[in-house]
Amino acid sequence: MADDKKVRKYFENLSYGRKSLSSEIHGKVNQKSINDVVASCVRNYNKHIADGEKEKAAQFKKQIETWSRELDNLKAIKEEFAMNYGSGKGGKSMYSNYSDLSFDRDFFTENGAISFDDDLNLLLSVVNENGETVVKKPEDVTENWVIKGTEENDFMRLQQDAVKQRNNMGEPLDFDIDWEVSKILGNSDAWKVLASDKIGGRYFLNDYVVENQEAIQNGGIPDDMLHPDSFNPDFDNRLHAHYADRIRKAFDENYQTPAERKAAEELIAKSNNTQENTQS
Repeated sequence: MADDKKVRKYFENLSYGRKSLSSEIHGKVNQKSINDVVASCVRNYNKHIADGEKEKAAQFKKQIETWSRELDNLKAIKEEFAMNYGSGKGGKSMYSNYSDLSFDRDFFTENGAISFDDDLNLLLSVVNENGETVVKKPEDVTENWVIKGTEENDFMRLQQDAVKQRNNMGEPLDFDIDWEVSKILGNSDAWKVLASDKIGGRYFLNDYVVENQEAIQNGGIPDDMLHPDSFNPDFDNRLHAHYADRIRKAFDENYQTPAERKAAEELIAKSNNTQENTQS
């Protein structure tokens, strides 16, 4: 498995350039596999041309062109992966923690294999940390990519605006918190970033686990409700409530969420019962 340090070192010392052939940027073993199958296809093409079988020859030519196109696309994907991996602030990755890059880290550092299925379609594979072979088609590589955008900046702008207006406690905020949070969450994959990445120095899931520790421990909140996909705002309100409440607290330091009010009421009731028992 290629960890973050190995991936960065690989791309820092990359010997390939933009002018490199798309068949040679995945390591010598893969280059040989590609060259062998292409050479076989070329031989068949030449044979059919020599025999005057133009239609059969055209099929092999079309297959070679298909591979060339797929390999060019794969080269572009590798270049995009490298760019996203180190082009963030301070050289940090632009990928959200939501993205599972375990396959990509291995394959794009020449720790994967290129092969062909029975229909001569290009297949990419890596062996994961459990010893299992994971196979993908080139077009499936990017399906799990989530790139961080302006989500944190958008949220921090609202939070800081709420803090600035704190001095005017007699006046309401000049923006609708729920409306603004809904707009942020509605931007493409923004909710995946807000669910998985550090926003304003805090991780949503860490806060959520702390706030709901008792319910999680007693099974009131099952494990599947802690998976990032479970926070999709299309059918779940927890992300919205979390970020809206953070803005409300920035504006009103005394603001309590429903859960905090309930906890406070339970604590007061418990304290009162203790005092009554002591007095009796």
